[in-house]
Amino acid sequence: MDFSELFNVFSKRPVPKTTHEKPLTQSFRNRVLMRCRDIFERTDFWNEIHSKLTYLHGKPCLTNDVVHSPKEDAIHFLLSCDDIHFLDFVEYIFPTQAYFHATSRVNFIEDFNEFFLEDQLPYAVTDFVFTDGHDGHYPTSTLTAYPKVIRKDSEVLYNSAIQPTLHLLRKSKFTAANNEFLEALEDFRKADYGDCLTKCGSAFESVLKVICTKKKWTHQSTDTASPLLHTVINKSNIEPFFEQPLLLVAVIRNKLSKAHGAGINSRKVSKAKAEYTINATASAILLLVTESGLR
Repeated sequence: MDFSELFNVFSKRPVPKTTHEKPLTQSFRNRVLMRCRDIFERTDFWNEIHSKLTYLHGKPCLTNDVVHSPKEDAIHFLLSCDDIHFLDFVEYIFPTQAYFHATSRVNFIEDFNEFFLEDQLPYAVTDFVFTDGHDGHYPTSTLTAYPKVIRKDSEVLYNSAIQPTLHLLRKSKFTAANNEFLEALEDFRKADYGDCLTKCGSAFESVLKVICTKKKWTHQSTDTASPLLHTVINKSNIEPFFEQPLLLVAVIRNKLSKAHGAGINSRKVSKAKAEYTINATASAILLLVTESGLR
């Protein structure tokens, strides 16, 4: 068991003290548990989950109820535990052996996101992240990140910008940008807004480098966002007047993030500014990739 991954779950990732999320509904919990019942009935799933949860909470029995099996103990716990621990459970599902044996028949990511949407809950599950490689003879694909639960702070913006961007960045050529954008979302969730801006800028720059590389447009590996964007604008169908608005993501990183020293005056990044930057980054990535013909 990889304990570094075991403790890298929703409840262990700090959230702002002022955050007041809508609580999980009982119907959401029931739907998740029923989906697990339908898919994992004849597997070792609940033994795997029970083991993970007992190690996470540091106790061999999760409840004080009289239970007769790890499955009963886990389900009794999940029906009444804090929301953050139920979301831990959602994340724990994906690395189980039972899940991988069932993936040909089910897409839990889509199912869970539908359950969140049905009860208007401010969360979503991201997808798996794979990195392409080559072993000398054949192409390879390595799993580099399991699905995580993230917060959705604006349903409209999530559906129109963030969700399509996450879907787009799943492509293997955008692996670095995908990781950086996911880290930006995670930094936002834990109120580390300075780092959030840094990761947004990195994701934006990574996408520009991928575009230039795939389109074979002349650029240097050391180029920053400004010359990269200038190249993409000149070579693509994007009108020149888009250059300054699109460059704003990089300007925000340079002016407000932790990527550079603040000097005498400390920088204070508000939640609103970080949220704006995430949405601006997502929209910029969608526009650049689509207009350059890589979507």
